[in-house]
Amino acid sequence: MTRTLSRPRPTWPATWVALAGTVASTAFGQAPLTKCGDAYHYRWAQKTDTSLASKQPTAVDLQQIVDTWTAPQLPADDWCAARQGNELQVYSVTGWVRLLRHETDLDWHIELTATSTGPITQCMIAEIPATTYSALFASARTSLTDALQHATVDSSGPVRPPVRLRFVGAAFFDGWHLTHGRHGDCNQQPGGLWELHPVFRVEQP
Repeated sequence: MTRTLSRPRPTWPATWVALAGTVASTAFGQAPLTKCGDAYHYRWAQKTDTSLASKQPTAVDLQQIVDTWTAPQLPADDWCAARQGNELQVYSVTGWVRLLRHETDLDWHIELTATSTGPITQCMIAEIPATTYSALFASARTSLTDALQHATVDSSGPVRPPVRLRFVGAAFFDGWHLTHGRHGDCNQQPGGLWELHPVFRVEQP
């Protein structure tokens, strides 16, 4: 079964999002009263922050991130930890869009790889938050939708054929997945917990 990628969808009321986050967090052992920003999700304020959007991006190779970037020293129990190290910079990363999912937290979850075929290796994640947080995210979603107009997105997320695009956004280390299960296919790689989150722009390379 395949589906055609649609324009950005209406978002849920904030109360629904908060409730869903609380239920999900309890199910996965997350402290349900830990609120970061306006949601009960790991480092949510940092994931949706646009204060870095005006910074000049640094082009970096996807393989370099996966192979050489190390994890920041973040306290395991600090769900609202401020950005640090590479997370204070904006990067542009070019890769093949191999998978796209609309997550329950309303992020668009994109998996990028260095190659267009074969197993998902040399992989990193890019996330576009809900459009309610910024017009930048609405624009990024529209750009991605337009770029994928000749591809199909399988019901489980695979994009066929993969499309090569450039993503510009703030680096983010998703330490939650160090101890709480897989985050797609990417965190099976050595540096797979590094993301671009949030994505500010999606461009043709």
